[in-house]
Amino acid sequence: MSASPPVSAIAAPSLIHPHIPLWVAVFIACVSSFMVVMDGAIVNVALPSMQADLHLSKLQLQWVVDAYLLSLGGFMLLAARASDLYGRKRVLQSGLAIFTLSSLVGGLATSGTVLLVARAIQGFGASALATSTLAVIVAVYPTGPAKARAISMWAASSAIASAIGVVIGGILTAGMGWRWVMFVNVPIGAALIGGVAVCMQPVTAGPERPKLDIWGAISITLGMGALILGISQAVNFGWDSATVQCTLVAAAVLLVAFVIIQAKTAQPLIRLDIFRLPSVRMGNIVVLGLGASLTASTFFLSIVLQQIAGYDALDTGLALLPMGITLAIAAIVSRPLMDAGMGRLPFIGGMISAAGLSWLARLPIEPSYVADVLGPTLLIGLGLGLMLMTATHTALAGVPPKEAGLASGLFNTARQLGAALGIAGLSTLAHTLAKNSPDVHALAQLQGYRAAFIATAALSALAALASLTLRKLE
Repeated sequence: MSASPPVSAIAAPSLIHPHIPLWVAVFIACVSSFMVVMDGAIVNVALPSMQADLHLSKLQLQWVVDAYLLSLGGFMLLAARASDLYGRKRVLQSGLAIFTLSSLVGGLATSGTVLLVARAIQGFGASALATSTLAVIVAVYPTGPAKARAISMWAASSAIASAIGVVIGGILTAGMGWRWVMFVNVPIGAALIGGVAVCMQPVTAGPERPKLDIWGAISITLGMGALILGISQAVNFGWDSATVQCTLVAAAVLLVAFVIIQAKTAQPLIRLDIFRLPSVRMGNIVVLGLGASLTASTFFLSIVLQQIAGYDALDTGLALLPMGITLAIAAIVSRPLMDAGMGRLPFIGGMISAAGLSWLARLPIEPSYVADVLGPTLLIGLGLGLMLMTATHTALAGVPPKEAGLASGLFNTARQLGAALGIAGLSTLAHTLAKNSPDVHALAQLQGYRAAFIATAALSALAALASLTLRKLE
């Protein structure tokens, strides 16, 4: 991460061709970021249709989401490092090409295996987009009010993508089929690739470059993947089965290997001494809980509304739209509120979200939209929106400026990995309870999802309490 400032300084005057307006770079960065975030939301509404068409098991259905999140989080720090060393344009173009082609393959998938592989590769491409887009803005606008406005637009595009992704997913799935939630990325990605080629010029760090910590990225991604797989397999095989235990042992070995690699590598993804900072340790708990709550709430509610309440894909997208809009508005206004002196917004947001998730745990088998869906989802959107942009800011308040870049990247990685791990653990809880329930099938499923909502509420509350510790450290 120490290579970032010199590269940015070199790239600032020349990343964009002289005859191209600077706002074009901001537009490309915002649309690229929009596409990455939207892809995480748009798929949720299409999950039941994917399951029916490709005959996906419950485990495979979970991995449609987890494969993307795991790859995105596992390779994010590597992608950020590659952007520093090999140039913003090159990494952005590579990420766009990988993301676009894997979206095409996913849309053409005729089996669950092909779809899951495509989703994992999509996440790998998305890791480059998630990191290099902000780097492009910083390179184009080194300092000043224009930079602040550009970053605000970039952040707003992500919030808006999260808000309308479920609606776009519902429209595409209901009108054209689930494959179009994948195909929609292809023309956008192709246009962005062309835009980057025309508007940007390559700028690199020079002939002598430190090596990328590829083995570190591989070990953390495979280790987290094995951990998630082991937790997921417990539903079918039980915790005492050799399959589950061997998978969890493999996860432990890989994660220990990651720590060893980081300790011995000259240019590691993560310098382990950063965890000596209390803000970093507690900040990761905050963002892990935030990532799990944000993803799990939409994931489970989409399934419940379609498979138990009888909503179709479009109705589900429309039902979740108020939550998305509330989340986007709360996220956008949260930073000005924090600047105005409301320093405990992560705590307030986490507790509001926990209240909404607890409300969802009372969801009846034939819910009333206003009383049983709209009310709690508005609370969840408000709470998570207040946390979304302020949690990392609060955590960084106790981090020395020279460590801020690494800590911020670590928090963003933890958020994606927390989402993937949360889906795995909460899905295992829901399916285990449903499997062991004496109730009829639909009610048994609902009981399992109610338990998942309660557990997600607990994670949100835990993140809120951890944020209070960060306020003390600040």
